Amino acid sequence: MHTSLRRKVKIVGTLGPASNTREKIETLIRAGLDTARLNFSHGTHEVHRGLFEAVRQAGKNTGKHIAVLQDLQGPKLRLGKLAPEGILLKAGDEVLLYPEGTDPRSSLKGRIAIPISAEIAGPLSKDLRKGSRILFDDGKLSSEVKEVHPPEIVITMTVGGKISSNKGMNLPGTPLSLPCCTDKDLLDLKLGLELGVDAVALSFVRTPSDVLFVKEQIRKNSNHKPLIVSKIEREEAVYSPEGILEVTDGILIARGDMAVELGAQKVPMIQKMLIRMSNELGVPVITATQMLESMISCPTPTRAEASDVANAVFDGTDAVMLSAESASGEYPVEAVETMARIIHEAEGEIDRYSVHAQLTPISGSIVDSIEYSASKIASHVGASAIACLTHSGTAARTLAKYRPEIPIVAIMDNEASLRKLAFVWGVEGVLIPELVATDDLFGMVERVMLENHRAEEHDFLVVTAGIPTLGRGTTNTIKVHQVKSRGRSS
Repeated sequence: MHTSLRRKVKIVGTLGPASNTREKIETLIRAGLDTARLNFSHGTHEVHRGLFEAVRQAGKNTGKHIAVLQDLQGPKLRLGKLAPEGILLKAGDEVLLYPEGTDPRSSLKGRIAIPISAEIAGPLSKDLRKGSRILFDDGKLSSEVKEVHPPEIVITMTVGGKISSNKGMNLPGTPLSLPCCTDKDLLDLKLGLELGVDAVALSFVRTPSDVLFVKEQIRKNSNHKPLIVSKIEREEAVYSPEGILEVTDGILIARGDMAVELGAQKVPMIQKMLIRMSNELGVPVITATQMLESMISCPTPTRAEASDVANAVFDGTDAVMLSAESASGEYPVEAVETMARIIHEAEGEIDRYSVHAQLTPISGSIVDSIEYSASKIASHVGASAIACLTHSGTAARTLAKYRPEIPIVAIMDNEASLRKLAFVWGVEGVLIPELVATDDLFGMVERVMLENHRAEEHDFLVVTAGIPTLGRGTTNTIKVHQVKSRGRSS
């Protein structure tokens, strides 16, 4: 039997100044990159257009179907522009937060005036109450609201420190009325749809309506239908994720803001809970933030970082993500290579250290029943691979939900749909010419698997397909197919 341990957990890498050329992106792909993330919190439309085109060309040059994930900024809770030297705040200092670009209206007697982003000042002053907490710079400084005079807020520092321009703000325990999609996000989304990004990540998702709003914007403005990935970081989403999981195409566990909002000590358990829920529903999940943070400036990771990546694999994540490590760090290629090696080692021991939920098919779902059965049959007969003939990729995503030991190969005639599998656990994609109903399907599958080194003579393949129509959503057949020799089929 043809065997090879191929990595099943996918790697998402953020592009930036350290990885902004076609040549460097090709090197990242060869190192193990599966999905390229474009972070729209930074960079102009011209920059992102160039990165998108470089990814597409690099994918062609390497023969890989690399997905592009557009990550929208969302409502940026941040300070405005301060003096270059910053401001040193002490515990007990009283601070007036006012909209950037205006003059403070409240009394400044005994207070330090600090501007905040004008677009958030009004909504925040409506949401905050006396006693609410505001944290700055990833939680390094903290304060308590003393008075609210919309659109201005008076706070008292509880933990001081030096603060500088554009530092982030967090409001743990305060539900926010800010929309998750700003005017900037809608303009950025328009560019993403024009380019043809494969997925769009939404920041600060709180409720299913946030996801549905963006889906409606896409429907109104384009025939292109990227996947929607909901970033889970706000308290509202963490503690009520069920509705979001029902309407989203994937989630991203954004552990940075989550840790500031809820406390770092809660993040490991939240990560396990979200991954387990996503696995059970067959919703792809990306684990992100500081996975190999030290590799921004060091060629090797810490032991804790290696453990973090491995534990995400054991938890059942579909993908892991690099941020500054690949975007602006000194060792972007080494970071991807390191992540790939850690995943490979963890997957070699996954049966020992991981307990995947024993799922059963959704009652009444033919595709669920077919793919669940395919995973069991492949294991029983010792198949070298499970080949899914699929138009949309739904069959391959459904099969991945059952986490078969046997490799999954999605055979597809639509490259856009194929790329959307780039952050789904265990799925490899093979692009073929358009399928027609008269094709010798099993002969074609055998030929494709041999040509792509996914099978050898006499191997067993488990094939799932829709017969005879090859129409969408018609997966209804499983066949155990033995490869006889090149050019022959059973």
